[in-house]
Amino acid sequence: MIYVADSSACRAHRFSMNDDTLCGLTTLPQEILELLLCEMDWKDVLSIRATCTVLCFASQSRAVWRVQYQRVSDSYDTPLNAMDGNASYAELERDTLHWARLQHNWVSQPKQPTQRLLCECPAVQIHLVHGGRWLLASTKYPCLEVYDLDSLHGQRRFLIRSQDKHDEQVSTFVVDEVRMTPPNVDLFIALNHCKITGESLMRVSIWRLRSASDGHTLVAQHITSFGTQTSGVCPDMELRGDYFATNGRSPNHIDIYDWRRSSSLVHHKATIDIGENKVQKSIRILSGRRILTFEHGIVRIYAIDASEFRPTPGRQPVVASPSTPLHTLHLPGMDPYLLCPLHLDCLGTASLYLACARAVVKLTVPYDDQPLIVADYLAYNEGRPRAWVLTLHRAYFRRDTKATTVLLTRGYHDEHCTHVWDIVNHNYDAGPLVDDYSGRIVERAWMNYKIVVFLGSQDAVPDILPNQVY
Repeated sequence: MIYVADSSACRAHRFSMNDDTLCGLTTLPQEILELLLCEMDWKDVLSIRATCTVLCFASQSRAVWRVQYQRVSDSYDTPLNAMDGNASYAELERDTLHWARLQHNWVSQPKQPTQRLLCECPAVQIHLVHGGRWLLASTKYPCLEVYDLDSLHGQRRFLIRSQDKHDEQVSTFVVDEVRMTPPNVDLFIALNHCKITGESLMRVSIWRLRSASDGHTLVAQHITSFGTQTSGVCPDMELRGDYFATNGRSPNHIDIYDWRRSSSLVHHKATIDIGENKVQKSIRILSGRRILTFEHGIVRIYAIDASEFRPTPGRQPVVASPSTPLHTLHLPGMDPYLLCPLHLDCLGTASLYLACARAVVKLTVPYDDQPLIVADYLAYNEGRPRAWVLTLHRAYFRRDTKATTVLLTRGYHDEHCTHVWDIVNHNYDAGPLVDDYSGRIVERAWMNYKIVVFLGSQDAVPDILPNQVY
């Protein structure tokens, strides 16, 4: 009798409780709920958000989405750029879902990439701005053009027009995207205008490009211009921070300008003489006042002497004695022109991918001038591809009638990280472009037009996300 009475009382008490009391999870403190959500996958966090108000509020925590963003970042061999410490939960959630969706679309086997003709343009050089929306192009005219890839037909307009009547065209340009936080654009660009006829000079103009307030256009602001000596129309150039570097005066000399203090009359620059038997094909500026140089099969690092940045007459070259490299690395079969963007961590350690004779390798340059570290990353199973493009997190290459995309993740041996499809148009040249943030691929055909290849729509909601959110 007592047992039955007690049981009935317990049942009556239980049924009188409200739903929140029945669910022990919602009675936990907010901090505990956030710790539990941090241990879950981002898809589970979104699913739990749709259950009740308490868990919805807990899922909108900055701490939860900072962990989710870091987890997606850790899935790549090269981590994503760290979000600003002041980023809100909504910004962290947006970027986490963006990168997760991109991973899914990049390796989705059932989906065939869609192609569309963008435009006809006899471009000398093209550059896909980080974010995948804006395509910069230099042409035979003294200007720089920009194409909006989000528009149906790639809306085109002149972005920068020459301010010097002597300039014939923008032959080459180089972009510094260190400050980029897509979808917003904020970058610096250095333009190399064709040399004035009869003189061994080239004109360098540096501009700042930013998103307009409406978010649908780019605005160009001229910062400075100066003339410098050159031995060719298309020297290699590099722009990073306050430094602009070029080997335009001679393949054996690298001039590094403090461009904010330089003018045509007075240069603030240092010079590295790399020796008569060395011809650098590509140069990169590192942290700690160092220069990374590439030639066929050899990588070298040189120190920049900051004491040499003194005022020098614009037409007077700086004479320097041959420099001894800090480090030299031999990479047989390395293509000095095929370089991916640099990743710099908070200490200044740099990493990038290079294409060598038998594999793509990851090169790490320690911040403390220790020897370079090389690791084989992606082997060529069927011989060297015809055309490659590498970014920090993905690779694209063409071989005969096949195109292949590869996700550069820690588990890249997994077959699901590779996507192969048949090439419809075979008239591509050797310079494809890939954007890390959007996954878009831009191909340039021999007939002076570009084909934009999308790996999944940027606007459609992917099927890996829950259909409803609380």
